[in-house]
Amino acid sequence: MQIGSKNHRLLQVPSPVWILGIITLLLNLSSIMIFSLSPLYLTGVFGMTTVYLGFLEGCVEFCSWTMRVFSGVLSDYLSKRKPVLVFACSLTALARPLFAIAPSIGWVYGAKMLDRIGNGFQATPREALVGDVAPKEIKGTCYGLRQSLGLIGSLIGAIGVMYFMRLSGSDFKFVFKLASIPPILAFLVLIFFVKESPKSIAKEKKKEGSLLATLKQVTKLKAGFWGVICVTGIFMVSNYSGAYRILHAQVAGFSVEDVSLTMIAQNLGAMCAAFPIGKLSDRIDRRLLLAIGFFVTIAADLFLGFSSTMGLVTLGAGLWGVQMGITQSILAAMVADTAEKEVRGTAFGIYYLVIAFALFSANMLMGWLFDAYGPRAGFVTSAAIAASAVCLIALMKPVTKPVTTV
Repeated sequence: MQIGSKNHRLLQVPSPVWILGIITLLLNLSSIMIFSLSPLYLTGVFGMTTVYLGFLEGCVEFCSWTMRVFSGVLSDYLSKRKPVLVFACSLTALARPLFAIAPSIGWVYGAKMLDRIGNGFQATPREALVGDVAPKEIKGTCYGLRQSLGLIGSLIGAIGVMYFMRLSGSDFKFVFKLASIPPILAFLVLIFFVKESPKSIAKEKKKEGSLLATLKQVTKLKAGFWGVICVTGIFMVSNYSGAYRILHAQVAGFSVEDVSLTMIAQNLGAMCAAFPIGKLSDRIDRRLLLAIGFFVTIAADLFLGFSSTMGLVTLGAGLWGVQMGITQSILAAMVADTAEKEVRGTAFGIYYLVIAFALFSANMLMGWLFDAYGPRAGFVTSAAIAASAVCLIALMKPVTKPVTTV
């Protein structure tokens, strides 16, 4: 009976959510193949220091996350999500091949910047479109499923890195060339299979005639939304780039070919957590599950900070993936819960803007701590920040029902 109920709930998920999940799968597969190697490529081949790496990673990620604000507002203004998604995926498909031909650090970061702009532009309308089409009673399920499909891609990409690095004799550029194929497939799937929400946003509001007028709709966002944003901003300062887990793994004894084991563990943990937790959050208070995610973050940081063996570092990476699977799906569902449909794109844009500033700060802080005091200081500091975020969950108002019907 219980199994039948679970299958029935899964069958209720609208087809656009599945298709967006497949697109995310393809993009994440490519991303992991490139970005799990790029820290080693930059520090090993070009001799970049961890301080400079932290600064550049922070700049690139800041650019990516701030782009999500503009794409969210733009998708609300256009009353359409797909055109923004098409533009974003085209940038990603263009940027990925550049990694394979980059002759210098400048080229690598130029390609990375273009790629992250594309990534930023596609994230907000994608999450808003999921919120548009998801039935209110399974909204958490839909976000968890979309994220899980993306994480499957990340897992496949991490396994691919191990296999192809061994096959090619640690040829970075060979792997980068292979990684340029999935974004093209994702672009084609988007063009031919993704449709707008059956209910056009334009039918639900009066068009006010300008992008600025659309931006002013932010006044419709209620206190519940701002509580989510406050907690998100504090917590995300603890979420440093995966580049530091990779560098720590190398110090612990991982070879270049095996360093992606940490990414496999991370994505396996996230994949196993995202969908079940998203589905569970449709039945119980999302705040409780978010608190669990924050505590898992603390545990992951402590494992990473006080471990020096390959097994414990892998376990720490797996726990980090579990926290990602929990917190990312829950926070996305809570944003969708607390934002009216006509400003949902803008709401996700604000959410991602706050994350942009938080991640920039996190990467700058982690780069400095790694260089000045070592990895342990960085991981322990991250755990302390996550602990402070737990105390702020009380600021979030409980949401028994999404505020809109879709």
